[in-house]
Amino acid sequence: MRLGDYRYPMKWTGATGLMDHVGKRLTIRLHEASGGYRDIVGILESPTTLRHKNGDEITFSQNEIAIYREIIPLPDSAGKGAPLSIRIIELEKILNSTWSATEQIMHGQWLFRASGKYTMRANSVLPQGAPPFGGPEKNIDEAISDVVTFYADRDLEPIFHLPLPIYHELSSYLLAHGWMEKLRAQVQVLDIEVTQINSDSVLEVSSLCDAEWLAVQGDEMLLTLMETTPARYYILKKNGEAVAALRAGIRDEWTVISRLYVRPEFRGSKIGQELMLLVFNNLYSLGITKAALQVDISNEAAIALYKSLGFRKHHEYSFVIQSSES
Repeated sequence: MRLGDYRYPMKWTGATGLMDHVGKRLTIRLHEASGGYRDIVGILESPTTLRHKNGDEITFSQNEIAIYREIIPLPDSAGKGAPLSIRIIELEKILNSTWSATEQIMHGQWLFRASGKYTMRANSVLPQGAPPFGGPEKNIDEAISDVVTFYADRDLEPIFHLPLPIYHELSSYLLAHGWMEKLRAQVQVLDIEVTQINSDSVLEVSSLCDAEWLAVQGDEMLLTLMETTPARYYILKKNGEAVAALRAGIRDEWTVISRLYVRPEFRGSKIGQELMLLVFNNLYSLGITKAALQVDISNEAAIALYKSLGFRKHHEYSFVIQSSES
């Protein structure tokens, strides 16, 4: 158990009140016959049995109990904890699930993705296994060769999508063998809260990417890719005119924000912030409480906008491509 995962609000001595905690997760300190103590942790199934997380049943006598405590999870949040309550690969899998490639194949713990040349994320290899190399099914040189072949067969550029710092060694290995970094970006997270906002704008939403949304975005070439996974498509209108739009991918209690666009003549007037706040209020009403997004580290204007909304950096990732000389 990691420090900070749980809090212990109270404790009891002996077995008093134990029956009231059947079905709850407890830590119980037992007297040893030798005079010491031992601790057991799990779900209480009866006043004398505990189910460990590995499935094993632990039996004990109430006469053995010195103290016990209920383990109460801390609130599940996106923006707190270590690292920020969700691990890098877990968050990357959520991001992938809301922007899935049209072709996805696992090779060991490497996810090969292809989508017909549109977006690097949907046309790159995402390692998901243990560092340093993320769990390829072959030795590293053979695995890299398979990547090159996979994308060459599809007339695509070989690209690795490397979450950092966990795959820093893989990045260094590729760079040392003639590959190059094409882009560095941040993943940012936010715990969504309801915000009071005075707005005379109209927020329209659809579960489908319709012609009006596309007219604002100009993303017709991404339509098939965007509709591969569940999302909500938002348009902000002023005086009946569509001025901004974004896509909110949905996965459980998470939303992943992408394709935020404000028409040029309306930039600089906090339209993007207004749209985001209205969208978050709408999503929160649906039980969606955590948000994530990706932003190029060189995009200072976007980073400033997201910071003003409360987003925090979770981790960085790098797109590494094969150079023409390698």
